[in-house]
Amino acid sequence: LAFIRFDESDVHSFSFPLYGGQAPFLKQFELYPGFYTYKYPKAGQANAKVSVHSFDIKSRVTRKIDIPVAEDGYIPRIRFTKKENQLAVFTLNRHQNQLDLYIADARSTVSKLILRDESPQYIKPEVLDQVHFYSDNFSFLSEKSGYQHLYWYNTQGTLVKQVTQGEFEVKNFLGWDAKENSFYYESNEGNPLQSAIYKLDAKNKKTQLTNQQGTNRAIFSHSLKYFLNTHSSLKQPTSVALIDNKGKTLKTLIDNNDLKTKLAHYNLPEKELFSFTTPQGTELNGWMIKPTNFSANKKYPVIQYQYSGPGSQEVLDRWAVGGDRQGIGWESYMASQGFLIVCVDGRGTGGRGASFEKSTYLNLGVKESEDQVFTANYISTLPYADGNRIGIWGWSYGGYMTLMSMSILNSPFKAGVAVAPVTDWKFYDTIYGERYMRTPQENFEGYKSSSAFTRANNLQGELLLVHGMADDNVHFQNSVEYSEELIQANKSFKLQAYPNRDHGIYGGNTRHHLFTQLTEFFLKNL
Repeated sequence: LAFIRFDESDVHSFSFPLYGGQAPFLKQFELYPGFYTYKYPKAGQANAKVSVHSFDIKSRVTRKIDIPVAEDGYIPRIRFTKKENQLAVFTLNRHQNQLDLYIADARSTVSKLILRDESPQYIKPEVLDQVHFYSDNFSFLSEKSGYQHLYWYNTQGTLVKQVTQGEFEVKNFLGWDAKENSFYYESNEGNPLQSAIYKLDAKNKKTQLTNQQGTNRAIFSHSLKYFLNTHSSLKQPTSVALIDNKGKTLKTLIDNNDLKTKLAHYNLPEKELFSFTTPQGTELNGWMIKPTNFSANKKYPVIQYQYSGPGSQEVLDRWAVGGDRQGIGWESYMASQGFLIVCVDGRGTGGRGASFEKSTYLNLGVKESEDQVFTANYISTLPYADGNRIGIWGWSYGGYMTLMSMSILNSPFKAGVAVAPVTDWKFYDTIYGERYMRTPQENFEGYKSSSAFTRANNLQGELLLVHGMADDNVHFQNSVEYSEELIQANKSFKLQAYPNRDHGIYGGNTRHHLFTQLTEFFLKNL
């Protein structure tokens, strides 16, 4: 057995209060509130010290594997290979821009560096789950060409070949057929808003195995002769089909026709895609939901929904009638109340290569908020949009973006809702925050320009700030300290706090209450 040991002795603890509450009722805290305390390393603070160990089941001996990881570095994954006692260990430096792959002997504890991938900015953690070991080879995804592509190595770490190349991203490596020497993968070739399943044979002949446009995901059989394809698009709810490795559909397992029939009885608004070019010359992609019973002769208030976090994509050709939640969301309901709903992925989001995604490095929130303002300005030029009644909202990173966008000079937003927002990256954890910002000690000016505190004096429009008081991810501290900034700047705002609720803000009637507050806030202010 192999395991990672975390020594958290030097990591600071974070505490937040717990009350009696309801759903569930915590009886032990009914009269005297308690505290939940846990280790949480904030940006620039001490990390856990990590090491890899093996346990021999027969001899009951525990050994420390000899891996040269920095004292403040990371061991994000360990995985046994196909060879006996051979352990793959991945390490990252604290800046997360150097990924090393070691092959270690779990008995002798000796390790050897076989692969190093480096980036001027950072290595995305999702590539670690795309490494698959075979008898003599392993797969690896890297952005070193500027786009995330599939590379094929032998187990000594020698590059055999770059399997894919071009201005598109390989999203998932799905398998390698040893007999045919063919590769299967998912990519967004041809359209960053879509994905398809591909086969590349030994002669580099590429075959697209899925023919329905939209979003395609695949799970292959062990033999790689068949795969389950999950497909959806803006117009098509999720379906699941069994397809062979030549692209022939053998059987549709789930067609969701009942759902399509049921939805046909409702006057649901449709989501449509659009794009526009910012004054800086950047083309951005978006989706729009027009109000129910839309008339081009009317002017409608607008709600901009967004997330905007690094590498995220809210604008995709997939089934999700509202927001980022699958199915019929709150945005569709608001369209039925007469709102035009818009979502745009600004700079820093995913699907368009490393340069676009990593353009926000060391200065989170600056370019993304500019792009949300550019979006509002573009929408206000449409004949059916009322440029004087535009609101913005988001959750987590989207909440942070709401605050940053409402605090640009001459901000076009009349109202906004920030749910569980980060307000200053010094409050957030080392792994996520430092990946994009490095430490506050190294990047003082970047942290300053990326802080909602710095812009508090410029906040314009009506603000509803929402946070769970037991949020163990984005701490309630973020909204408390930002509230104090607004108070000292004499800015009016509303704060809705949810006792005992974490980052998801749910339980009992909580989620219903939250979205009722959002609804009433935008109806009143827009």
